[in-house]
Amino acid sequence: MGSPGNNLSARVLQAATGDGADRVALREGERSWTYGELADHVRRVATVLRTLRVAPGDRVAILMPDCLEAAAAILGVLHMGGVAVPMSELARPMDLRDYLNDSSAAAAIVSGDLEPALDEIRAEVPSLREVLCLGARAPGERDFYTSVRAAAPAPEATAVEPSDLALLLYSAGSGPDRPRGVPHTHHTPVAAFDSYARGVIGMTRDDRVFSVVRLSTAYGLGTGLLFPLLAGAEAAFLPEQPHSEALFAVIETLRPTVLFATPSVYGQLARDAAGVRHGLPLANLRVCVSGAEGMPPKLVPKIRDILGASVLVGYGLTEAFQFVLSGPADPNRPGACGTPVADVEARLVDDEGTEVGADSIGTLQLRGPTIYAGYWGEPARAEEWFTTRDRFMRGADGHFYHCCRVDDLFKVGGKWVSPIEVERALVANEAVWECAVIGADDEDGLIKPLAFVVPNIGHEAGPELARLLREYVKAELAPYKYPRWIEFLEALPRGPNGKLLRYKLRASRRPRRAETAAD
Repeated sequence: MGSPGNNLSARVLQAATGDGADRVALREGERSWTYGELADHVRRVATVLRTLRVAPGDRVAILMPDCLEAAAAILGVLHMGGVAVPMSELARPMDLRDYLNDSSAAAAIVSGDLEPALDEIRAEVPSLREVLCLGARAPGERDFYTSVRAAAPAPEATAVEPSDLALLLYSAGSGPDRPRGVPHTHHTPVAAFDSYARGVIGMTRDDRVFSVVRLSTAYGLGTGLLFPLLAGAEAAFLPEQPHSEALFAVIETLRPTVLFATPSVYGQLARDAAGVRHGLPLANLRVCVSGAEGMPPKLVPKIRDILGASVLVGYGLTEAFQFVLSGPADPNRPGACGTPVADVEARLVDDEGTEVGADSIGTLQLRGPTIYAGYWGEPARAEEWFTTRDRFMRGADGHFYHCCRVDDLFKVGGKWVSPIEVERALVANEAVWECAVIGADDEDGLIKPLAFVVPNIGHEAGPELARLLREYVKAELAPYKYPRWIEFLEALPRGPNGKLLRYKLRASRRPRRAETAAD
């Protein structure tokens, strides 16, 4: 039989017992909750969901910026035995429709400013029975604040097995054709905490943790919420998008000991700190971690010299919940992602599945306690080893070096971008005859979308058309997906069978000004 002690919510709230109840757990600007206050909110959310007939095992979508209430919502779903499905606040209505239908979400907890996007597609999601709105704005909407205040705290967490499903996360990196949910159990984050947060970072209750990465991602959910709580530490949220001034303000006031971010954020901080701020703004941090996209070698010395930080890098993926490789950033070892973390085994294989030796390139395979069992709605994985979509080389020193993707996906600011998705959006504009999208380096070595466009008859190539197309894609897709640069061609390179020869476009890559690539 299951036990309440196996419930992930109960595990992360252990610090709320005894004298730990008065310690600060979460901060958001001027607001803060102690562990005792967080536990009270979580238990009230669990009661509200039970009152709304949400049953253990039901999926509950959370569509909110990173805030105290988002943490209570996620943990409240787990506390009553449900499955939390965090969704990006940048998702467009059609994305939400696809995620909600794929997960068969029974309920959603949404912030008031994002609720109109949900309203737009709610009629197309038959499984969605209940919506709780944080700051309800229209008559008849069920208000999250009112419901939670009126509820009695649930006495204890629902009994579960460690292998029971707790989280369902969506990542574009799992496949470009349709939404693919990655399920994780109540035990997965605990195992990831032991192997990475405790094993690599040495996170303890004395740490103050600031993760710039969103809670809707595996990276952000672990580093920004679950790991600090499992350690009994203090975590800080930034609800708004991470612009430099807001980030510097949190760092100056909170004085975190551990910072998690993406290379894009570190590059942004280095550019904005150079010549403007005195001192080294990250020098007092105990640990700085960069993940979710490759660290450009030329950015490492900028982070050290301008920000005052040495950075740990790594390789992780939603299917493994967190980092599986980790090591120090080194400008003399481009592509280095470190060595496997504790309890994770990694190997490289050729196209026939045969393991390759040192200094040979192969596809990365992983084995360990945090690896998912299989995509949502699909049969469980039969293979002992999980095969990623990334090619690596292992050096004689045991370090793994990232070489390329097996497919054409690339990351922008830590978020996956499918070239096909951007191409579809561009071609929908009457000014575009055909197009192709690749990832291109800016002057810091960070990847951003570059579009090659063949204009339609009657439309003149030039800066004005490029501007219009960028704005068009911004309105159609999540903002980070729009092409930062557009180059016009008379025709795209194609083979004899008409297949796009995307590799021929890569030859025209060149570093582009970083400021034109800002998110």
